[in-house]
Amino acid sequence: MRETDPVAKGTPENYCSRLWAAIYDQYHSGHEAELAFYVSALRGVTGPVLEAACGTGMVLLPLLALGLDAHGFDVSQEMLDVLLAKADASRTEGIERRVTCQDLVNFDYDLRFDAVIIPARSFLHLTTQEEQIGCLRTIHRHLVPSGRLLLNFFTPNLSFVVARTKPDPPFEEFATYTHPVTRKPVKLSFRQVNDPGNQLQRITWRFLYDGRIHDTEMAVRWIYRSEFELLARLTGYGIAHLYGGFSREPYDGTAEMVWELTKS
Repeated sequence: MRETDPVAKGTPENYCSRLWAAIYDQYHSGHEAELAFYVSALRGVTGPVLEAACGTGMVLLPLLALGLDAHGFDVSQEMLDVLLAKADASRTEGIERRVTCQDLVNFDYDLRFDAVIIPARSFLHLTTQEEQIGCLRTIHRHLVPSGRLLLNFFTPNLSFVVARTKPDPPFEEFATYTHPVTRKPVKLSFRQVNDPGNQLQRITWRFLYDGRIHDTEMAVRWIYRSEFELLARLTGYGIAHLYGGFSREPYDGTAEMVWELTKS
């Protein structure tokens, strides 16, 4: 039987899904280099730090464990529920006052932050320039003078873009995970259609779980280097560094783009 995984508001999109929340940590395993980069970049920060799109807390909870004054938000309450359960299991105190359900464009805090981070390529879920500019301006408003914005996303691969432009491709198997509560298998497959004219990846993720099919939609807008440089300068940032990967290698046009911006 096929069904759409219900959430509070309409059809699930991106990670706003109970099944995504259940398997996300398994799906995103192997993120040690990414975590190490953000931990290293924030070492010595004494003021508040904000993780935008903090998900299940894979970065936020380690930052708190290191003693940073870290806060986070995510648009998916399902993901935040997992974060709160993990914080409770690890006896992380005061997590409820540090985590809120907000979106990347319109979030609001009374605090001003020494640094804001957007790991896990989450910035790419903003699918229009208006949303991207809105997010960067909102972050700018929340940073202290000379505060930093750190984020990462992939370098577009044109051959990959062209290879996935067929209008109705079949589903492809991705991986099988274990539901952390029921211990039942969760089989994940996907189909992807790229829209080069709008720089969009449109992905349908299909979960086979407990005899039912659950489909969720995802949209990702890829960004080119010069494009993001213009977005950053337009919204009031200086570009301190562009690294090629989490080991801070020089960017060669193929590796993960890892950005460090400063509030001008």
